[in-house]
Amino acid sequence: MYFRGEPLYPFGYGLSYTTFKYSNLRTSSASIDGNGEITISVDIQNTGDRAGDEVVQMYVKHLNSEVERPIKELKGFKRITLQPNETKTIQMPLKAKALAYWDQSKHSFVVEKGKIKIMVGSSSADIKFEKTVNVVRASTFVAGPPNPKPINLSIP
Repeated sequence: MYFRGEPLYPFGYGLSYTTFKYSNLRTSSASIDGNGEITISVDIQNTGDRAGDEVVQMYVKHLNSEVERPIKELKGFKRITLQPNETKTIQMPLKAKALAYWDQSKHSFVVEKGKIKIMVGSSSADIKFEKTVNVVRASTFVAGPPNPKPINLSIP
């Protein structure tokens, strides 16, 4: 169902006129509730001689999913501009709902309980850091407007 080979040009592929160093990956919590949210933070330093832009990408891998899932799922990205030797901390939210898959038999989205691997890097093929987080409670939800208005089906 999903491509398992090596892509010729991975997502995020590109060149820069400078170099960047990633450090200090951290999460706001070691676990996430099935309806919750955590924040992923990482420090990025421009180690080159020129100013440059970097697109920091966050991927997720479901370690023990009951269904077939992609090898990596892009869940967030942030573009930053750094001067030479400048360091910035970027933060990206990760909502549990973003971890859901559609369960046809339940007619709803399902967030599975279990471990997920969070990966941060400059492209899908250049992951700098990984961290495992535990989803402590499963949840289900149906997509749609938060407060749908009732429809009058009576025939005049």
